[in-house]
Amino acid sequence: MRDSFRKSVFHIIGTLVIVRTSTQTQKVRRVPFSSCYTTATATATATSTATDTGTSKEQSFTVNYLINNLGFYPDSALSASKYIRLKNSEQPDSVAAFFRNYGFSDSQLNVVFQKLPAVLLSNPTKTLSPKLHFLLSKGASTSQLIRIVSTNPIFLRRSLQNRSIPNFNLLKGFLQSDERTVLSIQRNPFLICSDTLQHQINFLLDAGFRKPGIVMLLHQWPSLLNCHIDCLRNKVGEVRKLGFDPSKSNFVPAMYAKELFKTTQDKKVELYKRWGWTDDAISKAFVKHPFCMLVSEQKIEEVFEFFVNHIGWEPLALARYPVFFSLSLRKRSIPRASVLQFLLSRDLIRSAKSKRPYVLTENMFLQNYVTKFKDEAPQLLKLYEEKMNL
Repeated sequence: MRDSFRKSVFHIIGTLVIVRTSTQTQKVRRVPFSSCYTTATATATATSTATDTGTSKEQSFTVNYLINNLGFYPDSALSASKYIRLKNSEQPDSVAAFFRNYGFSDSQLNVVFQKLPAVLLSNPTKTLSPKLHFLLSKGASTSQLIRIVSTNPIFLRRSLQNRSIPNFNLLKGFLQSDERTVLSIQRNPFLICSDTLQHQINFLLDAGFRKPGIVMLLHQWPSLLNCHIDCLRNKVGEVRKLGFDPSKSNFVPAMYAKELFKTTQDKKVELYKRWGWTDDAISKAFVKHPFCMLVSEQKIEEVFEFFVNHIGWEPLALARYPVFFSLSLRKRSIPRASVLQFLLSRDLIRSAKSKRPYVLTENMFLQNYVTKFKDEAPQLLKLYEEKMNL
């Protein structure tokens, strides 16, 4: 009963009312929702041309179809009907069925069609299939495919040969594999059909970026390219003013850190200050290791708690070694601290407060602090592995 009432109401909303001006020229205007009931009688008696009637019926059908078949909200359906006209259900039904065959759920289809209603008028075989097949042929999983299309359905309307394939190949030239390229596009689906990607890459190279830096950007933070070239130029300029060198590996994380919400950064700054860091110490730590501003507040608190309260370091020691905020406590710092404390208890080392053991590679740490003492402490390797598995 409610569905029947909703259909009738939105049929009225979709109706175009014909009114005569003083010069007898017919004009078309949309009836406001609040006037639907008062104008219904006038609508029924008004005269209209065959074209006007056809347009009105198509819009009414479009609105009802979007609501009843694709789950649009009424206001979204009305908005979409300004851009597309459905004459019957055959075309949109075939498009919806096409996407369902690729694993799209009704809610995911709703997202795609609301972002780009014109997709409903596409030819599944000639227009849509080649683009989805291209991503799948490059190793994209169903979930990756759905995310890319749902986030950026404009990909379905861009030229495969002139835009998507060249962009994919450009990205792959840096990332070196289809798998990493698909992952980059999954993280930023707008890359696949960007009009400015080549210009942005050229700008970064001219600005002093080296290939590893661009690879890091494309692989970890491709969202940094979601802007026009002037915006990108400003981002690079702001980070350069902080003392970062575009040719160094810390430049890209610094760019990303500046993109975070200012309130988030303020909270982290205040947290560092509560542990005794000065503004100067914070600035130097950020320049040395921008990742110290990318970890969570909880992680910052845990690192201070462990190294200051349990190991006995001064808080400012961590400012000189901000990389410790990026190291895993449970898989690296705590197991290694356990080994050092054991060695200290057996008088096998002079101090357990050295920073060096924590930044060594896994093989170097084992060689210098575990294997080296296998005769004096044969149980040390077992202790280390137990702490690693906690």
